[in-house]
Amino acid sequence: MKVRFTGVEGHEQRVRQGADALRPGQVYEVLETCSQSDGPNYFRIEFHRGELPPMFDSRLFEVVGPKMHPTWTACVGWDGSITLAPPAWQVAAFWEEFMNHSPEAVEAYETVSSRNRSAASGPRSESPALLEPQPV
Repeated sequence: MKVRFTGVEGHEQRVRQGADALRPGQVYEVLETCSQSDGPNYFRIEFHRGELPPMFDSRLFEVVGPKMHPTWTACVGWDGSITLAPPAWQVAAFWEEFMNHSPEAVEAYETVSSRNRSAASGPRSESPALLEPQPV
């Protein structure tokens, strides 16, 4: 799925959290979605390779490419939240292990995100560049 960052103007601070690193008008590939049963929805977006891809409030974006990766699966959390993501990333404590630079977690992340970038780029051979505007 691809989304365009619409900017932070008019949103409360809690919605804008972390979004200063994003550029208005920029199109980003969504790596994971999380819908909370009693709160906001989030998109996990990689905007700087090699760092933990953060979750951003979905209200800061518009969907410009609605097709999700065919390998994504749904997971319902103990709190009723629903996550759509690659199965390898839905393993308990995956993101904590990734943040701790666990070789297995880093390899799983790189393998899946590389495959997703290749699929997102379609028949073109190049991967979409991060921090550069993407054609829709």
